[in-house]
Amino acid sequence: MKVAIRVDASREIGHGHVVRCLALADALSREGAEVVFMCQQLPGDAVEQIREAGFLCWLLSPVSSVEEDADQTASLLDHAPGWNWLVVDHYRLSVRWSRVLRARVGHILAIDDLANRLIDCDVLLDQNLHPDPTRRYAGLVAPTSLQLLGPDYALLRPEFQRAREALQSRDGQLQRVLVCFGGSDVPNATQIALLALLPAFPRLSFDVVVGAAYPHEVSLRQICATHANVQITVAAEDMVSRMVEADLFVGAGGSMTWERAAVGLPGVTISIAENQRSLCRLLHDRSESVDLGPLEAFDPAALCEAVRHLASDAGAVREMGKALSRHCDGRGAMRVAAVLCAQP
Repeated sequence: MKVAIRVDASREIGHGHVVRCLALADALSREGAEVVFMCQQLPGDAVEQIREAGFLCWLLSPVSSVEEDADQTASLLDHAPGWNWLVVDHYRLSVRWSRVLRARVGHILAIDDLANRLIDCDVLLDQNLHPDPTRRYAGLVAPTSLQLLGPDYALLRPEFQRAREALQSRDGQLQRVLVCFGGSDVPNATQIALLALLPAFPRLSFDVVVGAAYPHEVSLRQICATHANVQITVAAEDMVSRMVEADLFVGAGGSMTWERAAVGLPGVTISIAENQRSLCRLLHDRSESVDLGPLEAFDPAALCEAVRHLASDAGAVREMGKALSRHCDGRGAMRVAAVLCAQP
């Protein structure tokens, strides 16, 4: 089976889309599929990350329109015809794009969580939690499209499933805090959060992870240099073990939410993108996370108060982690791969 994946990463887009597509690609390759990525060359992209994971990555030149993107993608597909599946994880590529590629592929899987446009697909995947998921895409996808909805289908690397199976119960005591705002963090939420946390919690250990595309490393290291309780890692390759070892997460929403859920890591979230807000708020309302809203409205005192409250209530921390973990068992990529392999 041949699968092409169209996805981008950049400082502006972030790396979450590529991370989840890599998880799906890994699951598909384990089933014997041949997987190729197609990505634009953009500042802060993930082309090398994809290639280091062992996958071919064909490059598109920067494009200015959906039509131009579709033409370049079609040209790449024509180099090696016979594609069973085209996977697209890209908010900008709508029904006009998919219809250009239809004749070149057997089926289309669209990965989305916005539900804000028409989507031409045979299978729709939205791995996020929504109040009324079954009605969310009514009128946006064909009635015949199979909808894979919710975190049962969250695309995580197999390490998360293995870590979940080996995980010992958390005691709720806060000693180690993992701080991460994704692969690029252009607005520098990492530094903003640490400026509040470091002076307030000298007895906590802070494990800070930023991506290779993070543009503020120099100033971040300057701020952290005078604090012995903080460690900075760029492009960490062991996020699973870091999440297992942490007692609390402070960072963004997005795909990291389901990584945390797989290992039961409770968290305090600050949204750095519009598409993170609804999920962060929903989990907050269900007492499965603490959400402080968007970065634009960030209040340092509110962050410190949230961490201080959790540090004083181990029971609440334990229950938050348990509740979050019920959403995701780490097997979502395997489930999605099985669906695709059943319709070659």
